[in-house]
Amino acid sequence: KHIRMANILTRALNALRKKEKEPVSSFINLSRYGTSSKPSMTLAAVYRCVSVISDSVAQLPLETFRRDNEGFKSLYTSHPAYTLLREFPSPDMTRFTFLKTLVSSVLLNGNGYAYIDRDEYGNALSLQFIPANLVTIVYINVDGMERRRYKVTGFKYLVEPTDMIHVLNFSYDGIHGISTLAHARNTLRLSSSAEDYAKGFFDGGSNVTGILTVEGSRLREGQRDDIKREWARMINNGGVGVLESNMRYQSVSINPADMQMLETRQFNVI
Repeated sequence: KHIRMANILTRALNALRKKEKEPVSSFINLSRYGTSSKPSMTLAAVYRCVSVISDSVAQLPLETFRRDNEGFKSLYTSHPAYTLLREFPSPDMTRFTFLKTLVSSVLLNGNGYAYIDRDEYGNALSLQFIPANLVTIVYINVDGMERRRYKVTGFKYLVEPTDMIHVLNFSYDGIHGISTLAHARNTLRLSSSAEDYAKGFFDGGSNVTGILTVEGSRLREGQRDDIKREWARMINNGGVGVLESNMRYQSVSINPADMQMLETRQFNVI
């Protein structure tokens, strides 16, 4: 019986050693592919929410324990994953940065991915964060059955689930995570539009905010530009505009309170 068990373990170990291992250069150069920016992060409320949640999770303790035969747990400091989870998951990230980045990806993309780089015995050497836009879930035929794999841009091989940390946000099928922002797309689009309009409104932009009307004779060539330049100089310097007796000013800008723009922006935060 012991010989049979030893043979099984030997075959399993040999199969693990023959497993195709992703070259280190594959995940070291992931940064060259870049990440997709999130326009929603330009909204102060979204940025703050993502920051608060990801920071809170990143501060939580992450320990490795060993359970004895009686069910009692103790810290397993000699386990290969102990240092990875407590201090430096990879040479490029601390534990805090790794978890914060992973959780931010879950919130913004619906999925957070990290590749587990292993040695020939299956021990984890590092945890490499992978941007969600570089990962695609595919299925291949293995011994007549459909098996899930992860296709990573820039990787030489498909990644097996045992070598990929995949954290899902809300999911309808348990395989693909759905971003919280996807369900709030219409509200976020309205918020972004309101912010863009407010910026253009208060910046002035190229919008016409008023018209100076000169009654009486027709303006000579160059007078129109002179009047416009002088009026802009007084207003931009915080001065008081002075009209001639035959001039009249008519405002064409929309009052923000009248169109409830400020109220709309307050509602966007909620």
